[in-house]
Amino acid sequence: MPEYLIQGETLTGIADAIRAKTGESGQMTPLEMPEKIASIQTGGGGGTAVSAADINFYDYDGMLVAAWTLEEIAGKTALPDNPSHPGLTAQGWNWTLENLKAANRPMNVGQMYITDDGKTRLYITIAAPGRQDVPLYISQSIANGVTIDWGDGSAAETLPGTGNVHTVHHYADIGSYRITLSPASGCELGLGANSSSACVMGGTGNNGRVYYNMLQKVEIGSGVASIGSNAFSFCCSLASVTIPESVTSIGRYAFNYCYSLASVTIPEGVTSIGSSAFYNCYSLASVTIPEGVTSIGNHAFSSCYSLASVTIPESVTSIGDNAFYNCYSLASVTIPESVTSIGIYAFYSCYSLASVTIPESVTSIGRYAFNYCYSLASVTIPESVTSIGNYAFSFCCSLASVTIPEGVTSIGGDAFSSCYGMAEYHLLAAEPPTLSSSNAFNNIPDDCVIYVPQGALAAYQSATNWSTYADHMQEEPQ
Repeated sequence: MPEYLIQGETLTGIADAIRAKTGESGQMTPLEMPEKIASIQTGGGGGTAVSAADINFYDYDGMLVAAWTLEEIAGKTALPDNPSHPGLTAQGWNWTLENLKAANRPMNVGQMYITDDGKTRLYITIAAPGRQDVPLYISQSIANGVTIDWGDGSAAETLPGTGNVHTVHHYADIGSYRITLSPASGCELGLGANSSSACVMGGTGNNGRVYYNMLQKVEIGSGVASIGSNAFSFCCSLASVTIPESVTSIGRYAFNYCYSLASVTIPEGVTSIGSSAFYNCYSLASVTIPEGVTSIGNHAFSSCYSLASVTIPESVTSIGDNAFYNCYSLASVTIPESVTSIGIYAFYSCYSLASVTIPESVTSIGRYAFNYCYSLASVTIPESVTSIGNYAFSFCCSLASVTIPEGVTSIGGDAFSSCYGMAEYHLLAAEPPTLSSSNAFNNIPDDCVIYVPQGALAAYQSATNWSTYADHMQEEPQ
């Protein structure tokens, strides 16, 4: 009987996987592997399962490690203990206790990490022969300012020039490797080419995307102030990323099409989330947005099919066009009073969204904003709103009652079309708002009543395009 039942190259693969999980870089014998595997910690360090509450504390991998009710937080004097992981240094939660108490509303909170040695680590897997010439695209503020350790025992490399630089490294064998990027003191490291021409793992085109898919995990260290545009775009196998508190911006398309990314903690220093930053991250179920973010860009979380809940901090003033478009699983969202505009298609096709309260600060509801929100059963439109865009609530089949405040002066075409469950509308304006077309309430149920103010019935029944629905109108009961 042979001494080992697996070949040497398989043992090497196991050792590489252990190193990827633990952050170790040294050699190990087969006899050491069981103990090292047993020492690998999962998010939050394991322990008793936690049930979600009002304030939910998530680890970088999406594990819920603590949860408080709003009643409980009033008596708290400290945030939950930081989780721990080999190779990472916990930097704390991306919300302070003071800010959570001041907000006094449901919130998702995430843990921030930096690598324990300050180096940025890219974990890759080369799965097939013939694809061993691996590209790397970075930027550096100082010539030869970033030292690259390719993780295969070869000599470390630096690159001349400043700004966008790139190179290709040949690996002798397939397998898993850890690329380590060490910026010199004073050197700012950027990942990717900060443009649509290349992500960190290569150029555009079908051949380039072969290498995108090698990237499995990213741990960002020091010297990285921003995640530039397209930094990890189309890295379809990227399953986890840790972002340190030094990062202040997340650029356009930064994680675009990262299909495997399940969770992300946006650090507390970030003030803006670029357009399409997490577009088409189908598996993204947990995201924590810190206080300080002022804008959520167009398409920022569009087509994040698994995103079930999101809390938007009071610092946000605008929700961009298509921001949560096609977030099919989004069941709850709290829009703070700081928001003044909700872009077109903002919550389009959020099929699971059951209720939404729009704050008094919002003055307009954009086109298609809540179109195809089939489960939306309750909506409060504040008195501050003056216009409701085309198709804003079209196909909100679960809505039964809507009050349109007197400040609304215009209602777009098909704004409430195909709201098949609607039983009553309550119009509060004595002067009929302008209807841009006769389709505003298209497919209105036969028994649906449009209530108008006392003494305004004749005006509504004769107003342009309102006359289409004259048979549905009644004066509001006194």
